[in-house]
Amino acid sequence: MVTSNVSIYKIKQNLSKVPEDKLKEINDFIELIIKSKTRPPNIVKFEGIWEGLGFEKINDLESDIRQIRKEATKSMLERVYKWNT
Repeated sequence: MVTSNVSIYKIKQNLSKVPEDKLKEINDFIELIIKSKTRPPNIVKFEGIWEGLGFEKINDLESDIRQIRKEATKSMLERVYKWNT
């Protein structure tokens, strides 16, 4: 921490001595250093996440899902009808 404070102090001293027309160039350089230091975020890939969990054994998954949705919809509508009567 002390070393970084000394370094910042020295940088500030040196910056005060830099001609004004060079300050933008120095700022651009500092921003370049900051950007190159930051790591890109880790990209998580979900490809194959369900592999090996048994879904491969289902022959027609889409039609099974449609059938389950129909049954669930019918069941909910029946409950709503009974509740309202």
